[in-house]
Amino acid sequence: MTVIMAFIPILLILLFSWFIRIGMKNLSKRIILTKRLAKGIILSYISVLFLAVVVYELMPANAEEVISINELKELENENQVFEEAFRKNEVSKLHKDFLVEEWTHEIEADTFHIVSSNPDYLPAKVFVEWTDSKEKRIEGKMYRTNLFINGMNMKDRIPFSKVKWEGDQLIIEMPTEQEFKYYRFSNNLAILTNNDVFLSNETVIVHGETYLYLTVPKHMNVVDEMGLQLY
Repeated sequence: MTVIMAFIPILLILLFSWFIRIGMKNLSKRIILTKRLAKGIILSYISVLFLAVVVYELMPANAEEVISINELKELENENQVFEEAFRKNEVSKLHKDFLVEEWTHEIEADTFHIVSSNPDYLPAKVFVEWTDSKEKRIEGKMYRTNLFINGMNMKDRIPFSKVKWEGDQLIIEMPTEQEFKYYRFSNNLAILTNNDVFLSNETVIVHGETYLYLTVPKHMNVVDEMGLQLY
C-alpha cells in the first residue's frame, strides 16, 4: 500500500465529518455538536484508520506477488543459458532446479524410436549422449525451464510434456490443455498509464520448454523421424 493511497481515506473521512457537522447544525437545532466532540469523532476515525493500515500490513498475504520486469529478464536469461548448455552437452551447467524426472529403461531390440503423440506438435527437445556400455539400458532425464505468464510462476500449474515407453517406442506426450483464470489487482494510482500498470506480453512472458536428455549405448540405433534430437 503506497503512502499516498493510505492517506486518501483520511482526507475523505475528514471531509465527510465536516459535512456531517454542517448538516447537523442546519437541520436540527436540538443537536448541538461542539467543536470538542467533533474533534473527538475525527481523531477516533483517524486512529481507527491508522490501526487498520498497520493490521493490514501485518496480515499474511495469500495472493501471489507479480515479479518485476528485471526479475523476468533474469529468468528468461536462465532459460537461454540452459538451452545453450543443453545443445553443447555441458552437463555440469544444466540447472539442477530444472530437473523434474529421472528414469532407466531396458529394451530387447537394438533400435528404438523417439516419437510424439501428436505429429504436428514438437513436445520436447532431445539430446543423446552416447556411451561405451554393452547393455541395452537407456537412461533419461527430463528438464523443464522457467515458465512465467504475466509475472506469475506457471511452471507447476501448466503441465509440460511427459514420456512413456511402448515396446521399442519412446513416446513424448504433448501436455493436456488447461484453462487458468485469475484476477489481477493493482494499487497503482489511476493517473498511471496502462503501459505502466499492465505490462506488454513481450516483457511478461518467460517461455518454458521441456528437455529430454538421453544416455544411450553406442551399439544402439535411435530413430528420430520428427527431428526432436539436437546435434
